[in-house]
Amino acid sequence: MFDYEKARQSTLAYWNNQPQDIPFYINGFTGTFAYSDHSLIPQSIQSFLLEYFWDQLAETRRNHITSISLDKINSCLNELWEGPGSMQKLVNIMYDIRKFRQSGENNSKDVLKGYHTPTLDSNLVVDTSED
Repeated sequence: MFDYEKARQSTLAYWNNQPQDIPFYINGFTGTFAYSDHSLIPQSIQSFLLEYFWDQLAETRRNHITSISLDKINSCLNELWEGPGSMQKLVNIMYDIRKFRQSGENNSKDVLKGYHTPTLDSNLVVDTSED
């Protein structure tokens, strides 16, 4: 099973080693977000946004950042961003949301719930008779 905590620590270590004193690097950014096109959003921030807006994407193709309005993206980032070094904050939020979503504690729909799903290797016999 994928170890999300190990992935979180690895990602945090990466961002901790990135310069925070260069304003045109994402980890050193000190301004206000005003993306005008989805293709301008760095992958590291896209990963956060896809997790953050997961429920709003609903049954659409989940990995399409274009499903999220630029106004919502800019507003979200401006609210959470605290200046240089904020990528660590976004990483922590992203992994917390992902951990919660993966735990099944949210209201996500299990598409196989209630279905018997035999595999080729199993001898599972489905009883379709009503009691």
